[in-house]
Amino acid sequence: MRVTWRWAVAAVFLWAALAGQGARAQEYTGCTDAKGQAVAVLEDSKARRVFETRLVGGVPVIVHNPQLLPDLWPAARLFLFAHECARIQAGYLPPAPQTVAQDRSLDCQAVEWLVRNGRVRADDIGLIEKALNGLRRSDWRFVAEAPRRVEVAACYRRIVESLARDVEGVKRDWSRCVEVCGEQMGDCRAAGGRVGETTVDCMQVYLICVDICNRRYP
Repeated sequence: MRVTWRWAVAAVFLWAALAGQGARAQEYTGCTDAKGQAVAVLEDSKARRVFETRLVGGVPVIVHNPQLLPDLWPAARLFLFAHECARIQAGYLPPAPQTVAQDRSLDCQAVEWLVRNGRVRADDIGLIEKALNGLRRSDWRFVAEAPRRVEVAACYRRIVESLARDVEGVKRDWSRCVEVCGEQMGDCRAAGGRVGETTVDCMQVYLICVDICNRRYP
């Protein structure tokens, strides 16, 4: 029963990571650089792109102009933010030139960031592709990326499958850890609670062991 409960909790967390809410799609926060430092996001109605990276005192800052492409679907706009965050994490900072190859690579990293931060659902992926591939070439001048066809559905599937395997692996490791605790409790009771010259409460030792498993495999 305990194993089933733990698996249910893990499944809920995975579902939450994939089930971002529409209101949250407006929150352009949570980006960190390659060193794990928070990246500031500033609004500038005079910026030439929806999102762009600037160096302020040598530190990357994401600048957002909410007035550009105002009709762009919110999740697609959020994808552009995630793409800019991925660019910073990869170290592609201005004034280094951008390439189509870089941007296509960063597309998958952007999707992974969105999934791990609970910002997209499965249905969002196709709509993101449709919204961005529906941009006119003149619209791309407002995007800090090379004009291209955006195809991220395969990336999304790989990331979700990887997360599911991670959850399954944690479940197996936790289950084995608890099994070892049970085996040790059996040995303890068989020895009458004697460990060397000390008498212990076998159940208490078991509970401490399980608590260690819970902490090791949260």
